[in-house]
Amino acid sequence: MLFDIGRVCMKISGREAGKTCVIVDKKNNFLIIDGNVKRRACNPKHLEPLDIVLKIKKGATTSEVKSAMKKEKLEVKDKKKKEKKKLEKPVKKRKTKKSGVNKKEEKSTQKKTSKKSTRKNDKKTTKPKK
Repeated sequence: MLFDIGRVCMKISGREAGKTCVIVDKKNNFLIIDGNVKRRACNPKHLEPLDIVLKIKKGATTSEVKSAMKKEKLEVKDKKKKEKKKLEKPVKKRKTKKSGVNKKEEKSTQKKTSKKSTRKNDKKTTKPKK
């Protein structure tokens, strides 16, 4: 068979194109691949089989696949975990009242001045009746 379990392949399409992978399992019309790529189901049309066949069991784990690749002297890329920097939470500054006049007092003085200027008796506009 062309796509046997343990067959080393090259991805020819997608974001992982050009990376080597190993067939781990068959599911419907797709192949489960692992190795230097993320473990996932892949269309056989997106793979180019190579001459190398690894001795792994069906459904092998990622660590088993990578160790088998190392035994065959294939290049294995391990993911490096990024160190997380512990950030300090920002300290919130308290809002303080401004010295002098409060906001309530400002609003009340504005209302008093606005009432004086908008009296009904100041402007009488009547329409002439026809």
